Order: sequence, then C-alpha cells, then structure tokens
Amino acid sequence: MKLIALGDNCVDVYCNKNEVHPGGNAVNVAVHAARCGAQSEYIGNLADDDYAAHLVKALKKNGVRYDRCPVIPNSVTKQCVYEVTDGERSFVEVVTGDAWAGPVTVSEELKEVLSQADVIVSSCNAKIPEQLSLVEELPPVFVFDFGEKDKYRTDEYCDMVCKAIDLAMFSCSPMSEEEFAAFAHPYHERGVIHVLATMGGEGQIISNGSQILRRRIRQVTPHDTMGAGDSFLAGFVCTLQKSGWKKGMRMPSGALEEALLAGQNVSRENVLSPGGFGD
Repeated sequence: MKLIALGDNCVDVYCNKNEVHPGGNAVNVAVHAARCGAQSEYIGNLADDDYAAHLVKALKKNGVRYDRCPVIPNSVTKQCVYEVTDGERSFVEVVTGDAWAGPVTVSEELKEVLSQADVIVSSCNAKIPEQLSLVEELPPVFVFDFGEKDKYRTDEYCDMVCKAIDLAMFSCSPMSEEEFAAFAHPYHERGVIHVLATMGGEGQIISNGSQILRRRIRQVTPHDTMGAGDSFLAGFVCTLQKSGWKKGMRMPSGALEEALLAGQNVSRENVLSPGGFGD
C-alpha cells in the first residue's frame, strides 16, 4: 500500500522538559504508516532551518519519502510549545513568526503525484481547505482528520471540505451511540462514507452510515500522549486498506472492527514513548 500524508509539519517543544520532537499530524501519520509496513510519503512545505533538518532526519530514519517536499528559502519551522506533566500536555503557544514555511500548494504536478497513492491522509492543520476539492477528486481513498476544535466543525468549513471524504476522524469527548449518531449524521449527509471519533480513555466509535461500532481501550499508563490519535489513524487506515478498501466503498463491520483493534495497538505502543513517534 502507498500512503501519502499531505499537510503540516512542526516541532513539538516541551518547554518544561527541554525537549524538542519532530511532529505535525501529517508527519506523525506518515511515520506510523511506514512502521505498519506501508510505502509512506510525506508532502508539505519544509523550512530550511535546523528544525527542518531535524524533521528530515526523522523521516529518513523511519523510511518515509520526503524528497518531493517544497523547501522554502529563508523560512522557519512552526513550533508548537507545551508543558508536559505525567504524560499529559498543556498547550502554551504556537510560534511561527513572519517567515513560516506555510501550507503546501496543490499544483497540477502535485495532483499527479497524489494520484499514484492508494490512500491520501490530510487534516485541518494542513491549512488548505480551499484546495481540498482538488485532492478529493483524485482516485485514492481520502482520509481527513478534523481534529478537536469547533472552528473546524462549522457548516461553512464542512461545506468547503466535505466533497468526497472516505473517512473523517474527530477527537471528541465521550458520547453515547445515540449522541454519536446525531453527531455523524450531517457528515454522512454531505457524503462522508465513514465517521470516526476518538474519545480518549473511552476508546473509539465509528459509523459507516448504516452501522455504529464502538471499541473500548485497554488502559495503559502513558509516558506521553502526543500523537496518540495520529498513530491510531495510521494503524486503522493501513489495516482497513488491506481489506480491499477503495474510494467510495462502505466497509463492513468485520473489517472496521479489525481496523479499530489495530489502531488501538499502534496507539498503545506509541504513548509509551516521548513525542509523536518516539524520535
């Protein structure tokens, strides 16, 4: 399977621990997909500073292709700053400055590259909502992570990005099946095939438009929860694709249950290490 993760990169700075880890949703997914056995590629704008060199070193170490990333001269890598205590992080600030490398542009050349994938994964943090229709029209399965912020759940935003999404993932507070059915309904109405919510210690819940499946997690004591959702998503997507997942296909409950378990296993392993993927 070939997976392309399209979008953001950053370094996660743990200011109270003097630690810097490579990250960003797309980078994290790309690395975990490679570890799951996928032919994995990351595409997003790279800066030309020391932090970008740190990111590239981690991608190379983990077997993720990155050579088609535009490198922006005289630019800087975004820093996401946190305080981390007992494995849980508290957001402090985002540092970009005036010279941030910025979001990638979906050119005709990039569309041709993306067309060669089996799965494309992106997220709200890619900051390219107005360009996503160009990506979603392509043949690969399209997966989009809406994250946890309400500003990415407005009707205006959803109308912009919900063109042909095969799997939409959300980070949510725990909810009942009835509450989740109501939550998923407007996304299904917009044509989203599968709606998935991660609910922290309560596990995950998914709808394929006709069935709702829920899987609780086996609790572990985390070293660091950074990248828990990204690692889950990589394990879930890689496993589901092995079941013959194609664009526009509604997957059966057995395949979804297997993918939920695989995602949990990858995420459980990840939270035992620091950073989004332990590098």
